[in-house]
Amino acid sequence: MGVRLRPLKSMVQVVLRQSPCSSASEPSPTGHCSDAEAASFTDAVPMSVNRSKLAGGEAPSPSATLRVAGCAILGAIQYVAARALLPSVWDEWPPIRTAHALANACVLATVIFALAAWPRRTELLGKLRHLSNGIQTRLAVPVYFASLALLFLFRLQLAQTDPATGAVWALGYPLLVLTTATSLFLLAAPITFWSSVLKSWRLEAMIAAGVTAIALLMGLLPKHSWAIFLSKENWELLIVATLQFSYWILALFQDNAFMDPGTRILGAGNFSVQIFGPCSGYEGMALVAVFLVGYLCIFRRCLRFPNVLILFPVGMAVIWLLNAVRIALLVWIGTNVSPEIALGGFHSQFGWMCFLLVAITIMTSAQRISFFAMAAPAPRSGNPDRLKAETNYVLVFLAPFIALMAAQILVRAASPYEHALYAIKVVAVAIGLYCFRHMYARMWNPPSSLSLLIGIASGLLWIATDSNSITEAPLGSWLAQLTPVAFVAWLIVRAIGSIFMVPIAEELAFRGYLYRVIISTRFEEVDFRTFSWVALIVSSVLFGFMHDRWLSAAFAGAVYALLMCRSGQISDAIAAHMVTNAVVFGWAVALHQWSLL
Repeated sequence: MGVRLRPLKSMVQVVLRQSPCSSASEPSPTGHCSDAEAASFTDAVPMSVNRSKLAGGEAPSPSATLRVAGCAILGAIQYVAARALLPSVWDEWPPIRTAHALANACVLATVIFALAAWPRRTELLGKLRHLSNGIQTRLAVPVYFASLALLFLFRLQLAQTDPATGAVWALGYPLLVLTTATSLFLLAAPITFWSSVLKSWRLEAMIAAGVTAIALLMGLLPKHSWAIFLSKENWELLIVATLQFSYWILALFQDNAFMDPGTRILGAGNFSVQIFGPCSGYEGMALVAVFLVGYLCIFRRCLRFPNVLILFPVGMAVIWLLNAVRIALLVWIGTNVSPEIALGGFHSQFGWMCFLLVAITIMTSAQRISFFAMAAPAPRSGNPDRLKAETNYVLVFLAPFIALMAAQILVRAASPYEHALYAIKVVAVAIGLYCFRHMYARMWNPPSSLSLLIGIASGLLWIATDSNSITEAPLGSWLAQLTPVAFVAWLIVRAIGSIFMVPIAEELAFRGYLYRVIISTRFEEVDFRTFSWVALIVSSVLFGFMHDRWLSAAFAGAVYALLMCRSGQISDAIAAHMVTNAVVFGWAVALHQWSLL
């Protein structure tokens, strides 16, 4: 063409050497370019130019991500090897006990931080790439492997040394644990990155530290930690408080209630129970704390910090009070109704009912109270999406499942009479569906023939993997005692629940909500066609854990999710689930294989 083009690299260097606002227009009064000018300059750079280099940063590289993954694998191998392959060491010495406790705490805190920071993982990895330091990494490698080798040698020596003569080994062991852990963290990322994490990810770090501290104090970490000592000795006050408060509640409606503080026995009449450490309520308090961590992470953009942190002491105090009520009611039921019911289903299931009550209360009220919730912009009156803005989509997808879980816990609390109360589940789910019936009507579309075929195949697979088919199920013995009319009536109710209510509730929760909320916290904006390996695996595995045969259930859940992604309709997943349950129910009734139900 006769015109010699200047190389792009030279052009960029010239631009960077010039004033940031050099253009035909007048520069800004501050001497820096305005936002609009900066945007126009950035947009003018061709896509082939790495913009991170223009900003003075390092080019993104997958090496940093791979290094973190490799360090996580190294840490997991080290932790498993220390606990499973190497011999146990005595922990009478406080330094060794402290080292074990801190090692367990580091593992738990790292996992909790990774979960809490997962929604911001892209930003976190970008910071890691930008702050990578090759010199520190090269120095950390020999330090880590040398300290790891010495640590294993010290552990082998400690296993063969008498505690009375092993002071040197006992003092060196914690130092090696600290050196190994520190070098592993520096191998994953430099000091500048970790200091940046404490500043920019302060909330996630506080959550990880708080949950770890609670687990450490409440005895939830593995043995060889402070948890054993704290759970047996330092929780004596909580046990005594639970005993006395439960007695005070029981005495309100039971005249012959009695309590023995020495043996921690609470009873009335001929029925009594003994209050141990787990009965003090710390397990429920820990569950509430873990739930709140997940809840605050998922809905952090809708909540007001640090105000919502008050929910931790409030929620834990409420679950402790409900635990005392549970113990008092257990003694009352054992005295006046049935010891079998009290010690059977009620003993464990009412605790889950209390936890579910606290969790639902937090979910439904925290975002409605201005002290906890961020103010949301009011929708315009003429906006066609006003109904969408005013709809609580979390409840739309979770209300039937929450109702199902609450009813199931209530029914199991009546064990061994839970089969007779199955209708409670049907009614509970029906109420949840009725509350949002108009929303569900919009989601429903005629299912495809493929979903029906997949449902039949899943049902046959479930039947084929029933390992209890040769044994007589308790349900069969109970059904044999019913009159023909009662037998038919129960089958009709069970069919409505198994074929219709349960599939709708579970698909709305696991495919409609959980699958999409893993992809984005604004899950209602995620199209049903969106595919994600992480969402598929996590939602399917959790769905599997809801069933006795978790592997078969997880496989079926994955198939239902793929059907939803293929058609873009959750109704296909629901229809396939319905057909699966219909095939299983029909087989069970026809061949009296009651273990399937």
